[in-house]
Amino acid sequence: MKRQIAKIMQRIAALMLGVFLMLSSVAQAATNTAVGNIAGDGLLLDDSNIFELIASTPTLVKAAFLTSTNLALNDGDTLPKGTSIDFLIYINNETDIDLVDVGIIDALAGFTYVGSSLHVLNTTAECGATLCDAAEELNIYNLARVAGAARSDGVDGDGASESGGTIEVGDNTTAGNGTQNALANFVLALVFTATLN
Repeated sequence: MKRQIAKIMQRIAALMLGVFLMLSSVAQAATNTAVGNIAGDGLLLDDSNIFELIASTPTLVKAAFLTSTNLALNDGDTLPKGTSIDFLIYINNETDIDLVDVGIIDALAGFTYVGSSLHVLNTTAECGATLCDAAEELNIYNLARVAGAARSDGVDGDGASESGGTIEVGDNTTAGNGTQNALANFVLALVFTATLN
């Protein structure tokens, strides 16, 4: 019986090693080779031409601003209870491809949402780098706060909602919310206000 268990364990270990080696070789693939032609001209893109796939993973960023002054808050700032804070959640879509059907969920722990304060804007040009700097972030916040389309708090097809202290954007998070896309080369920004409990 012990010998059978040992053999079974060896087979499982060998199988796991085989799967690991197979997966690791896939993850470390060589440079991609193009196959095909451009507009029917095989000389423009020969099967042996090498190309590099460049991909960027969008980053979801959350920042906080003091509602009364519109100044950015930093980690470690101390504020009294009842302070009104504007939260900015954004995606800097620096790709040339629209992000379709974006979903964002933000549960407000330690804060109380201020009704009718949801604003969404997707017309601010992308930031200069993958991560926006402080000046770009302040600009995104101010534009979204002032020019962003107001969203109702309810689930009514306008792309964003609030329920029980949870902010939700897109219909893949809450059915009936409405689809929210992040346009290529633009920043998708959400701004809302909450008070500190």
